[in-house]
Amino acid sequence: MSREFRNLDPYVSHLIMAVILLGGSKKPIKASDLCEYLNTSRATVSRWISRAEELGFLKTSLARRTQYVMATQKSVELVQTIYEMAKDVKWGEEILMCEVFSGMREGAYYMSRPGYIMGFKEALGYVPYPGTLNVRVKSEVDISTIREWRRKVRPKVIPGFVESGRTFGDVEVLPVKINGVVEAHAIFPVRRHYGDDVLEIIHPESLRVKLELRDGDVVAVILTMW
Repeated sequence: MSREFRNLDPYVSHLIMAVILLGGSKKPIKASDLCEYLNTSRATVSRWISRAEELGFLKTSLARRTQYVMATQKSVELVQTIYEMAKDVKWGEEILMCEVFSGMREGAYYMSRPGYIMGFKEALGYVPYPGTLNVRVKSEVDISTIREWRRKVRPKVIPGFVESGRTFGDVEVLPVKINGVVEAHAIFPVRRHYGDDVLEIIHPESLRVKLELRDGDVVAVILTMW
């Protein structure tokens, strides 16, 4: 996003979106209709309109004591910029805010088992970094969202195996995306030590290093679909 859009007054941004939503990119909108839509006084909306016009986002016209406004091409470009920033989030996908934390430090051991290495390579096309990025959600709503996602999206299953007389169980794998840019996978071992509030995430690289994360940092995790 350009500096001009990034530094835009949030009230003016709110006004521009209202004009667009009322059809103001294609036809004139009465200022009085904007007041009603925004549930804001005429004086306040007038200030916002003046500022938006000064910045080149709106054009106005006065006829029969009625002020009309329309969005300019600059406003349309703003909306298109917002769309470009959000378009990678698909309908039906949920976004969670998760806190990074250090787990039980068993991920490196399990991820380095030859049986899992071969299974992940076959199912996902890569060998994961020997360790997981552990993140936790804090609300019951988010926990319910994770459970529903797991019910809705069919996982890929890494089959269990026996190594040196020890049995390692199946692992379910589901796709996620971190901070909207890094495609990764959440794993759910059948023998799991964590509750439904925790996601263990794998990737070919160390996600802590790649995203410069420390315990306590908050990341966005998109629960995606295959």
